[in-house]
Amino acid sequence: MSEVQTSHTLESIQFEFDCLIENLSRVLKEIKPRTNILNTKLGAIKKDLANLDGLDGESLAKITEIAIKYNAINNIFLHKVDYNKHDLAKIIEGKSNYAQDSDESYNDHFFELSMGVRFLLALKEKNPNTKISLDGVCDVIVNDTIAIECKYIHSPSGLVKNVRKAKKQIEERVSKSQAKFGFIALDLSHICPRENIKEFANYTFGKFAANYETLESKGRIKDDILKEILNNNYFYKILSSYISAEIETSLYSELGFSYDLGQKALAIIFQSINSFAFEYKGKVLPLTTRGMTYFLNPALKNKSALDVKKFIHGLAVGV
Repeated sequence: MSEVQTSHTLESIQFEFDCLIENLSRVLKEIKPRTNILNTKLGAIKKDLANLDGLDGESLAKITEIAIKYNAINNIFLHKVDYNKHDLAKIIEGKSNYAQDSDESYNDHFFELSMGVRFLLALKEKNPNTKISLDGVCDVIVNDTIAIECKYIHSPSGLVKNVRKAKKQIEERVSKSQAKFGFIALDLSHICPRENIKEFANYTFGKFAANYETLESKGRIKDDILKEILNNNYFYKILSSYISAEIETSLYSELGFSYDLGQKALAIIFQSINSFAFEYKGKVLPLTTRGMTYFLNPALKNKSALDVKKFIHGLAVGV
C-alpha cells in the first residue's frame, strides 16, 4: 500500500476550500454565468466548515473528508493542466448529503481530476515540464505517453465490467498513438466496508490511548494525547495497513488474482478515501486517509515488473 501521512489543520482546510470556491467561481462565470457557487452544495460545505463546533463527530469526519478531497483540485489551477471546463463544473453538482456523498455521480468526474492531480504532483518534481491533460477522450494523459482510464466503482457488481471497459479503452488510446501504455485507476471508496474500518480504527485508537495514559501517569508525557496519537506513525501505519487489506479484499473478491490485463495496461491502481473522528476526554479531531495499492499485470516479467512497482510507489502524494 502506498500512502503518505498528511496533516491538515481545520484552519488550513477552511482556507484552501475558500481558495477552491474562488477558483471554481471564475470557471463558472465563463460557462454558467448565472450560477452562484454559494447556492450549490459547495456553499453548504463552506457554511458547515465555518461552524464545525456545532457538528457531531461523524459529521465532522465527513465534512473534513469531503473538503480535503475537494481542496486537492486547487492544484489544477496552480499548475499547467489542460482540463475541460464543463467537466470541471460537474463536480459542484449533487446534494450536500454527507452520508451518501460517496455514491453521488459527481465522483465519476471528480476521480478523473484527482487522479490527474496525483500523477502531476508525483511526477513534476522529477520533470518540471510534466504535462497532464484532462481535456481529451481519455480520462488522463501524461506527457502524451501514459493513458489513465479512471473508474469510480459504485457497486461490487460493476467492478469487473469497468475494468474490462478501461482495458479496452487503453488499447484504443495506444492503437491511435495517443499513448504508449496505460494504467487502470479504480476508486473503491464507496464499496469498501467502512463499518469494519471504523470499528478497527476505534479499537486501535483505544489501545494507543491506554499506552499514552500509562506514560502520562509516569510523567513521561505532558502533551495533548489525542494529537500525539493521530501524529503517531505506528498508529497511522497500522490503520492504513488494515484499510489496504480491506480494499484488496473488495477488489480480489470480484476480480480474482490472475485477471488478464492484455499487453498495454501495466497495472490496476486502486484507492479508498476514509475519514474518522477520534474523541478523547471530550475533544474530537478528524483524520482523513487516502490509501492506494495495486494489481500488476501478470504478463510483466522481472525488471519490467520492478520498474512498474517503483513507478506506482512514487505516486504516493498524500491527500
